[in-house]
Amino acid sequence: MSHMRRTLPNAITVARLGLALAFFVVAGNLDTTDGADPSRAWTAVWIFVVAAVTDILDGYLARRWQVVTSFGRILDPVVDKVLVIGALVLLSAAPLAPASRIVPWVVILVVTRELLVTTVRAVLEGQGIPFPADRFGKFKMFVQCVTVPFCLGAAAIPNLRQSISFVQWTDALVWLMVVVTAASALPCLSRATAALRQHGARHSA
Repeated sequence: MSHMRRTLPNAITVARLGLALAFFVVAGNLDTTDGADPSRAWTAVWIFVVAAVTDILDGYLARRWQVVTSFGRILDPVVDKVLVIGALVLLSAAPLAPASRIVPWVVILVVTRELLVTTVRAVLEGQGIPFPADRFGKFKMFVQCVTVPFCLGAAAIPNLRQSISFVQWTDALVWLMVVVTAASALPCLSRATAALRQHGARHSA
């Protein structure tokens, strides 16, 4: 197996962190007035979309080439959380709020869920138990990555902010994100409990 195949998935993950930082720089300095040029906001939207797509790509390549590593399993969700939580923090603060539809309690909910799951993953990985993201976590990430661009558009792109239907879709996505984010923690905790029991049973046998 070539060196490129072994290293490319993790390199894409690291590149996503760079895209996240670029997104924060661009999105953190937006003009949200009605007469503002929307090009900077669109740039932020597309940076976020590209970063989100790389989350699919690195995992797909790692599985296809069978180069999944502990480093990748840990780094990938951490970078995802930096991207999503950072975006939500920006959207919940001036000048993007309240037009972004993201209020502080939504950010607190997301952060609480991610801290809980990250702690559980760290405990399990520390005991040598692989704990990759499950389909519920992946669906949660997908919903979050769809919601963020809508919220950014509702806050910083004048023609979208003035569209009643677009704002209504944004509100619906925010509520869907809240429900999915909270619900996705439950199967994760159940899976972690089962993994710890199996690990304990093997070591006590």
